[in-house]
Amino acid sequence: MKQTSPFQLSSILAAHDSDIKAVRGPNEDLVISASRDKTVRSWLRIGANAFSESKLYLGHASFVNSLVFLNPTAEYTKGLVVSGSSDKTINVFDLENAQDPIYSLIGHSDNVCALDVTPSGYIVSGSWDKTTKIWKNWQEACTLEGHSHAVWAVLAIDDDLIFTGSADKTIIKWQNEKRVQTLYGHTDCVRALALLPDIGFVSCGNDSTLRIWTLDGQCIHELNEHTSFVYSIDVLPTGEIISSGEDRSVRVWKGGECIQTILHPATSVWCVAAMPNGDIISGASDGVIRIFTRDEERIAEQPVLKDFDEQVSNHAIPANQLGDLKKDELPGSEALLQPGKKEGQVIMVRVHDKVEAHQWSQVDQTWHKVGDVVDAVGQGRKQLYNGKEYDYLFDVDVGDGVPPLKLPYNASDNPYKAAQDFISANELPQSYLDQIANFITKNAQGVSLGMSSQYVDPFTGSSRYTPSASSSNIQNTSTTGMDPWTRPGTTSNMQPKIIPQSTYLTFRQANIQGILKKVDQINEALLINEETQKIALTTNELSTLKKLGQFLQNPLAHTCDHQSEFDVIRKIITQWSFNNRFPGIDLLRLQILYTPIPAKHIDNDESIINLITNFAGIVTWPKDSTPDKDQDTNVMLGLRALSNLFEIKEGRDVLGREASKILELLSSTWDKSSSKNNRVARTTVFLNFAVLYQTSSNKNEDNILQLIAILAELFKSEIDSEVIYRALITLGTLIYQNQAAKDAAKVFDIESILKIVSIKAKEDRINQAINEIIF
Repeated sequence: MKQTSPFQLSSILAAHDSDIKAVRGPNEDLVISASRDKTVRSWLRIGANAFSESKLYLGHASFVNSLVFLNPTAEYTKGLVVSGSSDKTINVFDLENAQDPIYSLIGHSDNVCALDVTPSGYIVSGSWDKTTKIWKNWQEACTLEGHSHAVWAVLAIDDDLIFTGSADKTIIKWQNEKRVQTLYGHTDCVRALALLPDIGFVSCGNDSTLRIWTLDGQCIHELNEHTSFVYSIDVLPTGEIISSGEDRSVRVWKGGECIQTILHPATSVWCVAAMPNGDIISGASDGVIRIFTRDEERIAEQPVLKDFDEQVSNHAIPANQLGDLKKDELPGSEALLQPGKKEGQVIMVRVHDKVEAHQWSQVDQTWHKVGDVVDAVGQGRKQLYNGKEYDYLFDVDVGDGVPPLKLPYNASDNPYKAAQDFISANELPQSYLDQIANFITKNAQGVSLGMSSQYVDPFTGSSRYTPSASSSNIQNTSTTGMDPWTRPGTTSNMQPKIIPQSTYLTFRQANIQGILKKVDQINEALLINEETQKIALTTNELSTLKKLGQFLQNPLAHTCDHQSEFDVIRKIITQWSFNNRFPGIDLLRLQILYTPIPAKHIDNDESIINLITNFAGIVTWPKDSTPDKDQDTNVMLGLRALSNLFEIKEGRDVLGREASKILELLSSTWDKSSSKNNRVARTTVFLNFAVLYQTSSNKNEDNILQLIAILAELFKSEIDSEVIYRALITLGTLIYQNQAAKDAAKVFDIESILKIVSIKAKEDRINQAINEIIF
C-alpha cells in the first residue's frame, strides 16, 4: 500500500443522539466517543470495515466534551476511560464496566473541555474556569493558573512538561508546575494541541491555521488551507498531521502541504483522532462517527461509499458563506473540464438554474461535487444593526422591565463565535454558550437537498441491539420545535416554556443489522428442531425482512412491500415463543413509523392494539409480582411501538378509539416491578395521549381524568428523574387551558404531591416543570 493512497470511508458508527465532541482510538480494534447527548460509548471491531457498540458509560449530567484513555494496568487490565463534561466533573470508567464511574474528579468550576495523560498516568485537564489541573492517584495534585480565558487544550509531553492552549490566543509552557514561557502566534482562540514526534508539537485555532512549534517555543511553520475554525488535530503514525473544523472537513497534511480534504455531510467536524493502524476517526455535528482508511481491505463496501458521497454532494452550502455570488457571471459545467490548481480548491458552477460547489481532489485528479449553494437569508432581506447588515437579528428578553438584547447573526458566521460574542458583549453566563449556538444553528442553517432529515428522538438512543438499552434523558429545552431562546423578530423569555408539549415522542433509533442478525440466529435454531421447523421463516420471508432492513436504514433509497413485511413480522410475533419474539416486536415498532398498514390491521377482530398488547405481554402484566426479563423486554418494546403509532394519522385514529382500553391496561402497578426503560416507555405513551388531546378537537374528558389518576399514583412512588419529568410534562399538557382537568388534579391533591416531588428533586428541569404546572 502506497502512503499516497487516498483515505476512503471505512466504517460509520451511529448511536449518539447529538454532536460528537471527542473521539479516541487506543488500538486498531477499539474506538471511544463522547457526545453532547451526555454519554460516552465504546465500540469494538467486528469486521474489517465494521464496528459495533460495546459499552454505554453514563454518569455525566451535561455535555461530554473531552476524552482520554489510560493504558491498562495490573489493576485495570483493559484500561480506563476518562471523560470531561460541562457539568464540571471528570469521570473515570473501567473500560469493561459500563456501570457508575469508579472515580469522579471534582475541582473545576466550569466546563472541562480538554484532557490528556502523562507517561506516568497522571491526568491533565483544562477548563473554561481558566485553569489547568493535574490529578495524581485520583486526587487534585496542583492547579496551573496563567491564562486569562478558557483553557481549550492541554498537551502532556512528560510528567513535568506540559503545554496549554487558551481562548486568550496564547500557548503556555509549564515546567515542573511553573510557567516558563508564553508562545504567541495565533490570532484567535487556540483549540487543540498534539505531539509531533522528533519536532515538537502542532496547534490549531479559530484563526483557521495550524502552527508547528519546537519544544523550545519556536513557530517553524504555519499551515493555511482551512476556511473556518480548526477544532481538532492529531498526528498519524506516518508523521502526517490530520485536522478537522467548522469548514466540514478533515484535512491530511504532509510536508507542510494539504494532500487530501475529506468533506463531511455535517456543519462541523468537531474532533479527529489517529488510530495506531493509520486510520482516521472523525466525530461531527450530525452525531455520527466515521472512520477513514488507506487500506484496501478496510474500505467500506461500494454502496456505503456511494451513499456517503451522495450525502456530501447533497449538503447545502449557504450562499453567504461564499461571498457575493453573481449567478449570471459563474461558469457552466465546462469549467469542470479544467484541472484544479491545488488540493481542496473549490469552484462554483452553474448547472441549469442551480449553483453547485465542486472541490478538486489532487489524488483523484478530478472535481467532486460537495454541495448545492442555497440562499440562506432568513427573512429575504438584510437587517441593519450598529451600522452593519445581518441576515438575522434576534431579540432576547433577559427579564421583566429590561429592554431585549439584540443577537445579530450572518449566515457566513460561525454559530459558536456569534454566541460567544453575544455573551461577551452582554456579560451573560458562559453556560449559555451551547444553548445560544444550538438555537442559531437550528434557525439559520441551510437545508439538506434531496435527502431525508430523520428526526432523532431526544428521549432514546442506543443503536446497539440490546432491547433494554437505556434511553437518554430529555433535554431541558423546548421540544415543540420552536427555538428555546426566541424567534426572528420577536422576543421571548430566557428560560423557555416547556408546557404544553405539542409534538409526539417516538422511538426511532435502532441497530437494524443487529435485529436482523438476531432473527437469523433464532430462525436457525427453529430449523434444527423438527417440532419448530413449521414456524421457522422461509428463505423468501428472510429476504423480505432483509429488504425491510435496507428500507429502514435509508427509506429514500429503497422501496419495499410493506404488507408482505408486516405479514412476516406478525408471524414472528404470534407464532414464535414468547422469549424469542422480541426482534419481531422491535421491527413492528420501526415499520409503524413509515406505513399505515399495521395501524389498519384487522384480522378476526385482532387490531394492531390487540396484536401489541396481547403478544407483547402487556395484557398479562403481573400486578403483584416482578415480571421475568423476557416479559419486561417484550412489554418495553410493545410500549415503544404504541408510542410510535402516534406518528401517523391512522395510528392516532386507532389509538383514539381504543384509548380507554390501553389506559386501563397501563394503570396497573408498574412502578416498582419493571425496569426504568419500561417505565419510560409507558410514560411516553401517556405523554403522547396528552399531546393528542391537546392538539386535537377530541378532548375525551373521561380519558383525561383517567390519565390524571394514573399520574397521581405514579408521582407517589416513582424515583427515576426521567420518568418523573415525562410524567410532569404529561400532566402539564393535560391541564393546559383545561379547567376541568385542573379541577380533577385538585381532587387528587396533585399540588401537595408535586411539592413533595419538588423537595426530593435534584434536577432543575423538574422544578421548572413543577413551577409551570402549579395552579
